[in-house]
Amino acid sequence: MSMKTIYIALALMMFPLVSSGQFLNDYQWKSRLVLLFTPEPTDPLYERQMALLYRQQEAFEERNVVFISITPEGKHENSGVFLDEAMSRKYYDHFGVYQYQFEMILVGLDSHEKFRAKNTITPPSILLNLIDEMPMRRLEIRRGLSNKSQIANDDKGKGGGRRQY
Repeated sequence: MSMKTIYIALALMMFPLVSSGQFLNDYQWKSRLVLLFTPEPTDPLYERQMALLYRQQEAFEERNVVFISITPEGKHENSGVFLDEAMSRKYYDHFGVYQYQFEMILVGLDSHEKFRAKNTITPPSILLNLIDEMPMRRLEIRRGLSNKSQIANDDKGKGGGRRQY
């Protein structure tokens, strides 16, 4: 799969975010965020990380994860994948990220940082496991929200109870 294909797929996943230009508080209690700070879209660490994340797209969607790609100058916003310069500046300042390195940050539903990796590739399983250990995610699983396998199992055992999507 080419990086262009991955960019297009991720752009479609992120379209509501990029088009609305919102900031962290707008996602509080609605979405978990994976922030990907990169000096350039062609940065090898960024490209490898995105390819790994893309392979687990369905698992991230199930957990209400929104991916946000950020460059220092926001000069790639016309790609539909990256934030513009003004919004990029807010994220860099808020998280204290050094502009010319690759950094990935996981933000929970409470809008607080949960994990940070600098200049390294993080297996998606690390992020998924961290999310699954969060109190809000555990509550979602117990309630059958955002968990297709749990919903399917509940329906089988209860004779077709109400489905939640």
